Amino acid sequence: MDTIVHAGRRRRARRRTAAAIAAVVLAGTTGTGTLVLTSLPGENASGVPAKPAPATERRVFLPQITQVAYGTSGGVTWGVNVQVWSAPNNRAEAVEQTKAMADWGLTPATPGNPSDLIGRTSYFVIRAYGPEGSTDYELTRRPVASDTTNKLPWPQGTDIEAMPQPLTGQDGPHRLVVGKVPTTAKQVACHWKDGSTTLADRAPDNSPLRSTNAVIRSVRGCPTANWFVCVAPGPTAYESAEVTE
Repeated sequence: MDTIVHAGRRRRARRRTAAAIAAVVLAGTTGTGTLVLTSLPGENASGVPAKPAPATERRVFLPQITQVAYGTSGGVTWGVNVQVWSAPNNRAEAVEQTKAMADWGLTPATPGNPSDLIGRTSYFVIRAYGPEGSTDYELTRRPVASDTTNKLPWPQGTDIEAMPQPLTGQDGPHRLVVGKVPTTAKQVACHWKDGSTTLADRAPDNSPLRSTNAVIRSVRGCPTANWFVCVAPGPTAYESAEVTE
């Protein structure tokens, strides 16, 4: 009976979280570029990221969500977030986590057997975009990257992984760059084909989220790397990126 009760609670929690998925990217604005977050686990309604959950708090059935950046550019509202799902301890947890991910429209990077999730952390990088002033439900969301691994990425020194993306749509110039850098990185320079450069500086942990075209942030559930976002200042495309500090 206890097992049935716990399973029912998990399903209700998944439904509540899936219903709130809109809040993890950008909510409707009135052209002010304001980010709106609901009280999802690990976040609060003030727009200031909450402190990481205690190590003893298991989050197998709910992701830890970090809004890395958001802003407006050329009449486009955009945002990038990272979801991290903790490693299940056994097959029962892995099955429930697979179902929870499906509620979010996510598929883990495994061959398809839930047991492949045991002992492995999954993360998903998601971008969102729409016309400036769009309501949240009007925004389109597309995956940038995902992985399921027993060893989180741990870049060192000036290591950098950059993933250029269109700011909108599936095609078009790569005006958005999302990537991973060492936790020691203080600044990333994103170079564009028109010769311009955008500098992304490290945001202090728990600092308020503000509209920006470049930033480096820590991500809940991923202590071994930080993530950065750059958006081109105009109609140009990605050339290269480097850690400069």
